[in-house]
Amino acid sequence: MRTFALSLRDTRRCEEIEGIETFVGADDTGSFAIRAGHAPLIAALGFGLARFKPADGDWRYLAVPGAMLNFVQNRLEVLTRRFYLFDDYRIAAAALREELEAEEKSLAETRASIRALERHMLKRLWQLRREGIKL
Repeated sequence: MRTFALSLRDTRRCEEIEGIETFVGADDTGSFAIRAGHAPLIAALGFGLARFKPADGDWRYLAVPGAMLNFVQNRLEVLTRRFYLFDDYRIAAAALREELEAEEKSLAETRASIRALERHMLKRLWQLRREGIKL
């Protein structure tokens, strides 16, 4: 059976896994699979789970908050801010849900901070105009 190498890289670590039989991921156009000998491919994985199967093992699950994928010469590189590997789908899905909730909370806090900054800037511009300062 033909296999390929998988390289997972994030801001903290790099993991090299040999002997991959199949990788399944999804981008904006839908799901796709990669096997050894696949044509060169570049894709942007969305927030979610991908999975891969080593030739000598069971499916493993890869959770990413988005990633760039590059397959060339039987080597698949996945570049992301961070990645998490799981052997159990249920655990992977639960971890991904928690990550999504944390990111949504952070995004809401960022939006609130931006709104407060905009209000402060508008108030300051109004005060400067009242004081007769031209901008």
